[in-house]
Amino acid sequence: MTPPTAPDATTRQAPAAFDPLPDRDRPGQGHVPEPVVKSMLRRHGIHTPRSAVITITDQTAPDAGLAEAAADLRAPVVLKAWGQGLVHKSDVGAVRLGLDADSVAAAGTDMWQRLHAAGIPPHGWLVEEQHPGGVELIVGVVRDESFGHVVLLGLGGIATELLDLTSLRVAPLSPADALALVESFPGAPLLTGSRGRPPADRDALVSLLLAIAGEGGVIDELGGRLAEFECNPVVATADGVVALDARLTMASSPLGARQAPEAGTDFSRLFAPRGVAVVGASANKPGFGNRFLAAYRGIGRTNDLYALHPSATEIDGVPAYPSLDAIPGSVDYLVVAVPAARVPEVVESAVGKVKFIHVITGGFGEMGTAGKDLEDRLVATVRGTDTRLLGPNCLGVFSPAGQQTFTLGSPREPGTVSVVSQSGGLSGDLVTAGDHRGIRYAKLVSIGNAIDVNHADLVEWLVDDTDTEVIGLYLEGVQDGDRLLRALRRASGRKPVVVLTGGSSRQGARAVSSHTGSMAGAPKVWQAVAKATGISLVHTLDDLLGTLGYLQRYAHRTHTPEGAEGLLVAGLGGGASVLAADAADRAGLTITPLRQELRTQLRDLGYGAGTSVANPLEIPIGPASPVDILRDALEPVLGEGGQPYADVLVHVNVAAYFNYGTAGLTPLLEALGSLLQRGFPQRVALVSRNLDIAPPADQERLSAFAERNGLRMFRSFDEAAVAIGAAQRFDRYRPATGPAGARP
Repeated sequence: MTPPTAPDATTRQAPAAFDPLPDRDRPGQGHVPEPVVKSMLRRHGIHTPRSAVITITDQTAPDAGLAEAAADLRAPVVLKAWGQGLVHKSDVGAVRLGLDADSVAAAGTDMWQRLHAAGIPPHGWLVEEQHPGGVELIVGVVRDESFGHVVLLGLGGIATELLDLTSLRVAPLSPADALALVESFPGAPLLTGSRGRPPADRDALVSLLLAIAGEGGVIDELGGRLAEFECNPVVATADGVVALDARLTMASSPLGARQAPEAGTDFSRLFAPRGVAVVGASANKPGFGNRFLAAYRGIGRTNDLYALHPSATEIDGVPAYPSLDAIPGSVDYLVVAVPAARVPEVVESAVGKVKFIHVITGGFGEMGTAGKDLEDRLVATVRGTDTRLLGPNCLGVFSPAGQQTFTLGSPREPGTVSVVSQSGGLSGDLVTAGDHRGIRYAKLVSIGNAIDVNHADLVEWLVDDTDTEVIGLYLEGVQDGDRLLRALRRASGRKPVVVLTGGSSRQGARAVSSHTGSMAGAPKVWQAVAKATGISLVHTLDDLLGTLGYLQRYAHRTHTPEGAEGLLVAGLGGGASVLAADAADRAGLTITPLRQELRTQLRDLGYGAGTSVANPLEIPIGPASPVDILRDALEPVLGEGGQPYADVLVHVNVAAYFNYGTAGLTPLLEALGSLLQRGFPQRVALVSRNLDIAPPADQERLSAFAERNGLRMFRSFDEAAVAIGAAQRFDRYRPATGPAGARP
């Protein structure tokens, strides 16, 4: 039973509700007095200590009413000062513990004198019953610049910043989200009880989180003006949870207010335009515009490709016209490759005549004030029209099926992977390196400065795109994070999403007035988004490509073994297997040990002499091993009556085939072929260690074999483990797994 609360025992000119006291250090924001915040918490069903509120006036002594207030409460009591500048009360001596009716007045007089001398005289007092103690937690909310309100749960009290044992979730919280947060935050073991202390009431903590961040909770009530909110500590005991301290910072106007987004843009013609025109190609001095004409011709677009030029009738074999109106066919997509100063007039002349304008030119917001002014002019030009603008400062669109491209010699085979990238150069890497690694793209788009079309727009559309089965994102910043978050939630369990973020270290630490904000940096916020949506976060381009390739192969398989879980590692080399296990641990994977009867069976078959058959499973694969060694060793484990693993990581030492063999990689290809022909239902990842030892021709043979047989190949254990982790994460978020709405 949670201890009952009562209205303020004594109230003398209490502060007005939600009338923030101006923040001296941050214009436009102010903190709400603690008595008002706690009154709001009680309205939402959150328990606070029994208390009395007193306002100091010019007509009363600083200690007036303190003794009477304390006499109506259970001793000992806590005395707190509230007023302008008194945000972190403990730091300035505005809190005293262990008082009673006989000592509280003197404590108040002493505190008033000290605070007055420091230039922060209190406006009043909050006298509360002192809680006997329990597990101290912090519950907070901070407004992230990208994704809106983020909820934090962690160990509170003085341990908050010393240990930083906290976890985040993005708001709003569902009951499943709140329960998962309580069960998984780093301090969760302390709630189970220890040293004779009974377990804390976790249900009450879940209810408190929902009262703050659930539907109709504190966040909903305060809306966009909520800048920061914190209860530290919240004390959890077997009898319930009580918020002992509360801080609230409000903005004078809603934070993060954005222009209403364009509604429901159909991006079909962005990726498959009926006609493409390029402005900026030269008849005598080739530049970016000419390169685009060459790239389009190279991919086979000739009948509906046009150049815009004031005098030429043909450029590089492409018909040229003085204006869009003069072009005889339909044009959906205009590429603008003119100097930045000329871009606004080109865009103004094209608005309403084409569906999409792609500005490749740089020199806008990324270059300072003058460039930002040009950007603002572009935004104003397209806003409210039927034309959307891509860029500026981007390479544009790649879609083999729609004959969209931005590179010479681009691949022509369409696939099921779609990527939205903020970087143009990285987009080129994704196309070229991805093709080499067997990734086949449905759509890939570079958005650059993203002043109009942004990540949220495109992810919203790609979630419903029938050609797209896997979504990748590269971001250096997020515009319209609320919409992006909603789009990622819609993708959850339907299509796997892999996110590579860049530039988070440049964001810096935003100055905040609460512990909550100082611990809600970009990496933690992205982790919270991942937990809310099921996306997978990666940290390198190789990891992004490796994961996209693995998901392309396996994301929507329908023959998953019943009860499949964990990872089986198999290959030669005890040290290598240990490194594989370490990589799996870093990726959050579980290497589930083999059942004892399977170990016995493997030893009876001759495996494990001097090595391990527990998992990792030692298989002596090499240039002299039997062709069927992988298949035969894995049959007892993965075949009928075996152990239902979700994924198998096979690792081989390519160097051994040249150090100890004379047939090159032929024995390896035969062993892999035998394994794949068996057709085990598990996903299979191959780590080819020391591949650079092999001659280029053999490397190409192995790559071609892997692509031809749908075998995903990796050069490192970490890269493979990250990809496997993403696949298993998507498994957990599928609708068929776990209760609806559950967030692991």
